[in-house]
Amino acid sequence: MAVPPSERVVFASVFEALVRIVNARKPELKEPLSKLGVDVTKLQAAYPADVWKAATSCVAQALFPQQSVPIAEYRLGQLFIHEYEKTLIGRALMTTLKVVGPRRAFGRISRSFRTGNNFTEDRVTPISDSEYELWINEVHVPFVNQGVIQAALETIGAKNCSVEVKLRDSEGTTYRCKWD
Repeated sequence: MAVPPSERVVFASVFEALVRIVNARKPELKEPLSKLGVDVTKLQAAYPADVWKAATSCVAQALFPQQSVPIAEYRLGQLFIHEYEKTLIGRALMTTLKVVGPRRAFGRISRSFRTGNNFTEDRVTPISDSEYELWINEVHVPFVNQGVIQAALETIGAKNCSVEVKLRDSEGTTYRCKWD
């Protein structure tokens, strides 16, 4: 599937982390993912963002069938970051973020998101040294992103952190991120 350069795409390293989750926890999802255009045995360089949305929804519902959609997607996001850290790009990113720590990581967040896709825009508003508001122009997977941000902060050293969805609208999602 060729992707026009102007299309919103999610890169293979992100899908690689999702495939790691599927292979470890629900290998029977390979067929449904294949129907979405994701061959788990041979990933493409990038996929349309709509495929990412459909794939995360499929995997979250299968892994956490008793949970509400927001909780299932949040939990998938938490799992995701630990698998993303095992990819080549994810390992490099997370190593860097561990060195700079949570506060300085917010200054690098645009670059961090761009390791996974070609479209994320963000605005960071510091509230204090350990509390930030983060707006992301992503409206399709806000709870996956909430889980990703929470797990990433924990992984890079934030203690007692929380990430809350503060506001969602047609332009994006605002998260309140804080830690001790």
